[in-house]
Amino acid sequence: MKTGMAGGWALSSVVLVLSAGSFGQTGTPGSSIAGKVTADKGSVYAVRIKAEDTVHRITYMVFTNKANYQIFNLPPGAYKVYAQVTPQEEGFESSTKNVELRAGETKKTDVVLTFKAAKPNYQRVDWGTLFPPDPGRDVLLKQCAGCHEPEHIPWQKMGGRSEEAWRLGVNCMFRLGCTQGTTTQVNPAGVPVEERELVAKYLASIFPEGGPQRDLKLDDLPLDEGALSRAIYVSYLLPPPPAGFPADLVFSHDVYPSKVSSTVWIAEMGVNRILGMDTHDLSYPDRYRQWVVPNPNRYKAWDGIPNVMPHGITEDRGHVYSALLNGSAIADLDPVTGEINEYDTPTKSTPHTLTADSKGNIWFTEMQGASKIGRVDANAKTVTEYDPSPQYKNAHYYGIIVDKKDRVWSVGLTAHIIVGYDPATDKWTTYPTPTQPSGPRRLTVDSKGMIWFSEHLGQHIGRLNPDTGEIIEYKDPYNWGGDYECYADAQDNIWVTLRSYGTLVRLEPKTKKYTYYPMPMADLRGRPYPPKIGIDAQGTIWFAGLRMNTLNSFRPNGNVPTTASGRN
Repeated sequence: MKTGMAGGWALSSVVLVLSAGSFGQTGTPGSSIAGKVTADKGSVYAVRIKAEDTVHRITYMVFTNKANYQIFNLPPGAYKVYAQVTPQEEGFESSTKNVELRAGETKKTDVVLTFKAAKPNYQRVDWGTLFPPDPGRDVLLKQCAGCHEPEHIPWQKMGGRSEEAWRLGVNCMFRLGCTQGTTTQVNPAGVPVEERELVAKYLASIFPEGGPQRDLKLDDLPLDEGALSRAIYVSYLLPPPPAGFPADLVFSHDVYPSKVSSTVWIAEMGVNRILGMDTHDLSYPDRYRQWVVPNPNRYKAWDGIPNVMPHGITEDRGHVYSALLNGSAIADLDPVTGEINEYDTPTKSTPHTLTADSKGNIWFTEMQGASKIGRVDANAKTVTEYDPSPQYKNAHYYGIIVDKKDRVWSVGLTAHIIVGYDPATDKWTTYPTPTQPSGPRRLTVDSKGMIWFSEHLGQHIGRLNPDTGEIIEYKDPYNWGGDYECYADAQDNIWVTLRSYGTLVRLEPKTKKYTYYPMPMADLRGRPYPPKIGIDAQGTIWFAGLRMNTLNSFRPNGNVPTTASGRN
């Protein structure tokens, strides 16, 4: 145990039909910005409109309905108003207008989209053309595509390479020190050398040096303008980085809305710190408290900067816990005193996601290397490791949850399995997904105790009955969505983040209805990157993300006039 003190593209998000939440939004009732959106080419549909508060560094985003928009319940202040245009809308530029909004005022501000010459892009092809059948593809999908799904760390966007260059890249996954972390990316015991060679030859054959630039052809998701116009995203700029970190590394992964306070906790893996944002405080950067995580072993991550990369985050009994992806430990923060204890994993690993059971034990996944699941004892603070399914040497345990019976559930994303631990019997059970390979990523439990999970690769949302072991899969109505997060809300709707489309989707299991909510930004590298989410007691969805420099909230029915209580 270590102790230290911390220092205090496929879906158009502006959809143009061409010829070819949050607590921050609690302003004076009646303050709003409204207007019309026009484009000099094509017609306007579900355009994302942003009002950026330049003082509080908070951005409010809504969608147009019949080429009109209105953002309700804004605090008075200085705003920049424009349409969000990302690489998905290449060829269009948005006007930007400055607006001074007074209390109780509605300002009319029109937005104009102007077509410019579109930039060259990748040739879009179907799955079978991009990844033709081959024994090498079979290995690729089984052993690698749980992480490298078609639009996440995609091979087709790495640039064509020679066979030797691809071989070096594949073998790098099995060598300690070749990438960041205290272990190898893939357990060498799980993938024979002969299979690695098949993968290298296959990648060289489909993405050769000097080959054509091709990418996966995705679907046009059906957007409901009426539903979208009632929704609102609110984005809160994160504070500047600690000393020694460049500004472009200010990004996060997991968030956790507190169940006992108005704080949202953020694991900032880019700059080695834990943040707590008070959702009742608009001021910037004072709405944040921050703690830099100790790094006595000087583990280094991107750009050679020392960083233990806080990744997963949760709160229990007044303490905040974070999984240190690059530190092989669990961090235990007391926000009152600022003290941080670290509990090392017995096996050098990459602690990834974590959660607490009813007794205060902290369960976590160890994703890379010799995949395991760990537990920090609530009292002794000792770490116990489990190998839930020993026949799978390359499991990559990822998401993890605990149900109301204190049963622990996790997914093996490259073993294509769900595993469950019953404390009453002290036994683990393995449930292979019906679709193989599936690449399950995240899990959730609904009010009836059913376990739901996303299939990053298998193009399904799955439901496991923990009492019978039966798994039912819901086929995605979209192509290669890269289903990532899976989260049940209070009404048992299942929210999924689609990496390939940069979109939140709500599945209503009773009706099998899907509603799509394009997200407010691409990440800082120009790619949509929907991340893990958390839902607070009011039903607000919170998320941060890799290469995003904001904490974000979403309410599907948040963009409506303020009620008499002064809050939506």
